[in-house]
Amino acid sequence: MTYQQPDALWLLGLIPVVILLHLLRAAANRQLVPSAFLWRELGRDPEVARRWRPPRPTLVLLLQILAITAAAFALSMPRLTTPPGRHVVVVLDASGSMLATDERPTRFDEAVRRARLLLATLSPTDVATIVRAGPRPRPVVTAVDSIAAQGALGEVRPGGGSTAMREALFVASDLARRSQDRAAEIVVLSDGAFVDPGDLSALGVNTRFEILGRDAANRAVTGLSVARQPGGPGTQSAVARLANYGDQPARVGLSLFVDDVLSDRRDVDLAAKGQTVAAFEVPAGVRRVAVKLAGGDSLPADDFAEVSVDIGFVRRVLLVTRRPEALERALRSIPDLKVDTVSPDRYDGSGAEIVVLDGVVPSKLPSGQLIVVSPPAGQQLLPTRPEIEGVQFSDFDPRHPLLQAIDLSAVRLARATPFQTPPWARVVAEAPGGPVIVEGREEGRSVIGLGFEPSASGIDRMIAFPLLVANAISFLGGGDLSPSLVPGRTVTLPVAPGVTGIALDTPDGEVRRLPADQGSVRLEEIELPGRYVIRETGIDAGEPRIFAVNVADDAESSIAPRPRQAVTVPPTPGGEKIVTPLEIWPFLVGGALLFLVFEWWRFGRRG
Repeated sequence: MTYQQPDALWLLGLIPVVILLHLLRAAANRQLVPSAFLWRELGRDPEVARRWRPPRPTLVLLLQILAITAAAFALSMPRLTTPPGRHVVVVLDASGSMLATDERPTRFDEAVRRARLLLATLSPTDVATIVRAGPRPRPVVTAVDSIAAQGALGEVRPGGGSTAMREALFVASDLARRSQDRAAEIVVLSDGAFVDPGDLSALGVNTRFEILGRDAANRAVTGLSVARQPGGPGTQSAVARLANYGDQPARVGLSLFVDDVLSDRRDVDLAAKGQTVAAFEVPAGVRRVAVKLAGGDSLPADDFAEVSVDIGFVRRVLLVTRRPEALERALRSIPDLKVDTVSPDRYDGSGAEIVVLDGVVPSKLPSGQLIVVSPPAGQQLLPTRPEIEGVQFSDFDPRHPLLQAIDLSAVRLARATPFQTPPWARVVAEAPGGPVIVEGREEGRSVIGLGFEPSASGIDRMIAFPLLVANAISFLGGGDLSPSLVPGRTVTLPVAPGVTGIALDTPDGEVRRLPADQGSVRLEEIELPGRYVIRETGIDAGEPRIFAVNVADDAESSIAPRPRQAVTVPPTPGGEKIVTPLEIWPFLVGGALLFLVFEWWRFGRRG
């Protein structure tokens, strides 16, 4: 118990005064009488002989003492102090590695089971918060009772993407610290297979990790792309990247499916902790290409990858360049692409669906989506930094559609011209000297910037260059919809004006109705691996569009459980007890008044 006005307790000193008054009132009065002979034979009473006698314990005295006590404590404004209630924040890892089946049925299901057991131990005064940790952290319920939290667990679904664990932990910390009258704790249910979250000392909340999973061995398809073979009329090449994350070499069967029909199968040898590439020929005119590894590991979700191949729609690309050899060769290897090449001296500013500006940026930008390659100094679209030599990429986003099936860690450039990143762009890959690959939307158009000249940098002699160009064309030509998507990526697709309804069929059988806003539709929370179908209704409705979401992430396919260190916050002085919001003094005031009224009534009746 604490007192807001402890000085008011001096009123308890009135209790001795009241007792003294009762003493004085109880003393014998002197009285003159004519004679005392009648009392001589009565004997002497010792109690009467004493000059001091204690007051008799009357009801009036008791009521007066109680009234003074209640008034003194009421004026001191006491508050009860009790041990704090708990606020438990459960962070559920919903990443692709949590789909592993070494826990039955999956690691994610085991995490949900443990969360239910934890929530069942909460008392009626405790509250719980659930945070889903995926590519974007999302609170499911906030500061609810145990029963409501257990019910909300049924709404959480796993995905195939990575986990932004650091962001999820700080979201959980912010939600936990909002309940200042409770002892907060964060419990993370995960396999630990996420990027190191770094220093977590700023969380300010006790955090512990419950690690799930047992197996480490896994084999995965980490990338799949389709491109036309140079010089090969009517044929295309499908390139699959495979990885073995186990400690033992393995021979696995790899199957190729073309438009859902088995087209080829071969055995592939994978070294321990190694990677390899498998190439297949596929005929022209196919709509979908997929590869599948034979099963047997703990994560079936990354044994399959699928990409969509556009046919029947010829895109027009305008290439503005002085040295067309490398870019023209890469562009002409892309199926259903019509390439027109013009030199900067003869360029009239006309646009196309996609315009590639190599070494030139006109003062008036053309209409269409832009790929800007090695822009000159002094222009404002993509300001540049000084040229650097011996370039090695220091940081890049392997999940970005521009880097699909490309490993930039093995790429070395002779020279490059980094960008000064404009506000509208985001960095895809950078070197120590600055960003080298950027993309974004500028004045309503999509723009990709490449900070190197293909021939001078030497990248034109690497397999990464035609793949990068093909990814850029696919990225720009289909809105944000590339041949396959990384789980968790939000995309925007153009729709015709006459389209009145859009439905999205998901791999788990759900049908989502999506609103079309100003000629586009936004796809969010696309995380579950598998095939998706977009269906349009209306007078301008087109054919169904099919795309796939593939795991294709080294961080998620490396499923070995990794212990994580708990975060312990030192206790603050006086923090072991929390003041409850219940104020006691109003009840004491009421008690004091009640005692005074009863005492007045009793005194008046006796007198």
